[in-house]
Formats: sequence, C-alpha cells, structure tokens
Amino acid sequence: MRVVKTLVAFMGLLIVIGIGLVAYGLSLDKNAKDQDAALNEQAPSVPMAGDNQVVNAPDAISAGSKIAPFGDIAVDIEPDERLIGYTVSGDNVTLHIEGGDGLAARLVIVSLSEKTVLGRILIAPNAQ
Repeated sequence: MRVVKTLVAFMGLLIVIGIGLVAYGLSLDKNAKDQDAALNEQAPSVPMAGDNQVVNAPDAISAGSKIAPFGDIAVDIEPDERLIGYTVSGDNVTLHIEGGDGLAARLVIVSLSEKTVLGRILIAPNAQ
C-alpha cells in the first residue's frame, strides 16, 4: 500500500510540473507575439529612394522617416492650393501641390541638403 501512495504522489507531482511547463510555454509564445507586434509598429512603411510613388500627406506625417535634420525650408503655397502628397528620393523631396480648382497643379523639387527649392514643374491642362 505504501508503494501505491508513493506512485500516486509522484504522478501528482509530474502533473503539477507538466501544467507549469505548459503555462511557461504559453507565456513565451505570447511574449514573442508581443515583441513581433512592437517591431512591426516601430518599422513603418516609408517610400525608399527610386520608388516613384506619391505618398498621401496624412499617412506620411504619421509614418516618420530617418532623414537628417535640415531646418526650415520655405515653400510658397497660395491660399487656394493644397499639398496632395510628396515623394522622398535621397536628399530631395518632390511636393505635389494642386490648385483649388483641381486643374492647376505643380511639382516642387526641394533639396533637403542645400535647403533650397531646386525647381518647379507646372502642370497645366491642354499644355502642348
């Protein structure tokens, strides 16, 4: 009878240890998922040089990027114009600005390293 009691106690101990290991494994899995989610949040999708894709201004503002500090650069925008989007290509930024009527648009290329407007491309309807 003493042997049976010892075996029951030993099996009970194994069950407790097994439940503890399962709980520990589940916590490791949860921590790994939390870390993956944190890494995905810290690495936003930012257009790279040469992508030639226009980014919507509200999305790009929240995304952030790793451009060196460049100070203030003044770009003149008329009261009836609005910034539609921009593209970052190296140290240059191309701003897509559209008029209030939706017809007159322009692209302004700004150099972040030289802190100057390099040029403007005017997009006029029926320009040939």
